[in-house]
Amino acid sequence: MPGNSETRYIRFEIINGNDLRVPSERISSGIYVSINVDSRRCWKSAIKVLSSDRSVVWGDIVTLSSHVSPALSIEIRASYEADRMLGSGEVIGNFKHRGMSYSIMEMSHSVNISFPSVHGIHPSLTLKATVVHAYDNQNGALSDMSNAGLCPPVVNCEVTRDTDAGHAQFAKYVTGKAVSHLNDAVEHFQLVLDQCPVSHPDRAAALTNLAWARLVGYIQNDLEDIDTTTSLFRDALALRPQCHLDHPISLYNLTKALTWRRKKKRTAADIRESAQLYHELLPLCPEGTYLRSIVAGQNGVDYVINRCDQLPKDASDEGIHLRRVILELCPPGHQLRPRVFDELAQAVEARFDQYGNIDDLDMSIQFGREALSLCPEGHSDRDYYLNNLAFSLDSRFDHQGKPNDLDEAIFFIDDITRAVSLYHEALTLRPPGHPTHNTTLNNLALALSTRYNKLHVSKDLDEAIDRYRECLRLRRLGNPGSMAILLNLSSALCSCFMHTQENEDVEEAITLC
Repeated sequence: MPGNSETRYIRFEIINGNDLRVPSERISSGIYVSINVDSRRCWKSAIKVLSSDRSVVWGDIVTLSSHVSPALSIEIRASYEADRMLGSGEVIGNFKHRGMSYSIMEMSHSVNISFPSVHGIHPSLTLKATVVHAYDNQNGALSDMSNAGLCPPVVNCEVTRDTDAGHAQFAKYVTGKAVSHLNDAVEHFQLVLDQCPVSHPDRAAALTNLAWARLVGYIQNDLEDIDTTTSLFRDALALRPQCHLDHPISLYNLTKALTWRRKKKRTAADIRESAQLYHELLPLCPEGTYLRSIVAGQNGVDYVINRCDQLPKDASDEGIHLRRVILELCPPGHQLRPRVFDELAQAVEARFDQYGNIDDLDMSIQFGREALSLCPEGHSDRDYYLNNLAFSLDSRFDHQGKPNDLDEAIFFIDDITRAVSLYHEALTLRPPGHPTHNTTLNNLALALSTRYNKLHVSKDLDEAIDRYRECLRLRRLGNPGSMAILLNLSSALCSCFMHTQENEDVEEAITLC
């Protein structure tokens, strides 16, 4: 049509990103893409949650005029707030090339943009650029597509500048380990917090940024005060209740501080609180997300479970509740589930020992059976759980005189006998000089002692004593585990004295003690 003019536009489709690592290694609330058109206009994608494989799928589209600045740039950024952002987040990658908008106009398919390396891996962004056309109508009005989705840059205020500067300095500290960068980051984040009073909507974010920088400085031994840092995380969590989008990440941040304080100060209360927080946090982390993989991993839930297993046996209601919480952190199939069942059984039985409530002993036996059922024949810990369950059944027989309990306890002797046979076989395959020869000797001695305690066959006790003595000869006195072997040998010698009434046995036992 005469007089019609054609205008070309570039339609960007942000498809996905891969290998998205954050320079500061901090857990983000989400990842977004920013296309900076010029100093006045930029476009931001939706903030999407990072997947466990460090990828994000967007599918967002923006249409820009073909006359945009040839210095068009694309950034991938981490946001530490799921809703209202404080600042622009942390830069993961920045791709800026003069003439990029012109070269993109020639693309007819999706392309993969590789960004500079982050911790040895190059983040990448897949996008598709399509040239589209718009025609003026009969009235000469052009369909304006160039402003769709564009907005001014983040308000250039002092809070924003200090926040972004803090993120940049903190990333430099993590990647370069220069304490001056940490100090600069803390200073910037403190300035932001000073401008966010209690009623300010960004106070929780400001508290978290400062606390996280301080925490990493503490982990790297560049800062000392962990108590103040933990308090900052608590204050941030209090401002983000259960309904808040950033409640899960605030829970995680506090658990991180508590576990590190426990690592350095050995405070049992911190690991107990961490277990409670993880119990609340885990259901809030969807499967397949990066946060879920961290929370459920070896430095998250698994670490807390292992450390809780090292706590003293606690027969109080609070102690047993903690054991139940830990059990819920171990879903069916979890490798630590048998041990957690056994720890719960031991705690409940300890309460029975204190108060004599038979319901506690019944419950302990039930948990012991659960632990044993998860350790089929051949499992390395089966003999341990067999012994514990048999002991509990013996206790109930002594308490109530139920013949079935004694029958069941005796039934498990077959498994102990099988264990003794396997240990004998293993010992032939691990002669003196083998790295695990001593361990196998000790395991065999323990199994023989267990069988003697049930069947009272003297040759089992004699062999157990010989094996313990051999262990001590091969292991230096100061070696870890020597004391346990000494105590086991002393106990076996005392049992031998009770059987033979020979003074040399008890004299040797006294000498060992």
